[in-house]
Amino acid sequence: MTNTMTKERTTKRDRRAQIIEAAMKVFIEKGYNGATTVGIAREAGISEVTLFRYFASKKDLFLEGLEPILITGLENSILASRELPPEEKLKAILTDRIEFVSNHHDVIKLILMESQVNPDVVEFDYINKIVSLLKDLVQQSGIPLKDEEVAVRLLMGSILSFLYFPESEEEKIKEYVNNLLLSIKE
Repeated sequence: MTNTMTKERTTKRDRRAQIIEAAMKVFIEKGYNGATTVGIAREAGISEVTLFRYFASKKDLFLEGLEPILITGLENSILASRELPPEEKLKAILTDRIEFVSNHHDVIKLILMESQVNPDVVEFDYINKIVSLLKDLVQQSGIPLKDEEVAVRLLMGSILSFLYFPESEEEKIKEYVNNLLLSIKE
């Protein structure tokens, strides 16, 4: 009796996800300019030819890896909090953004770095989008503030501080958000 092993074929969707995951690992480690399609293919355990069967260019691969982080994260946060009273909405979005940055700090650092170095590659201005959102939320909240501009800067700086000091405990993040809002109120 011969022992025949059937090799499971990877589906197109699974292969695509595997390539994106490997690519993001290489992009985080080497940056966009330092990453090569040969290196990405090697990390994914495929040939470069196979990589190009799935993606037309390194830029397409990079953008597809960033898309879920850039687009869905912020939009989902806004949608999830839309029915809350203004101050609670501000708390919910701050908490969500801090959790998001803590959980994706390596990719967010990559986005911020590449948006400065390669603006033609990363056409999404994450910082300005968040600042604009925070300004709107602060104005809508009706919270009496010492200084609106300082408040927005403190909120933005606080969110970005979690790039370097990520926090995984939800209760600590909620406590931080409550203390932060207390510090900006009149």
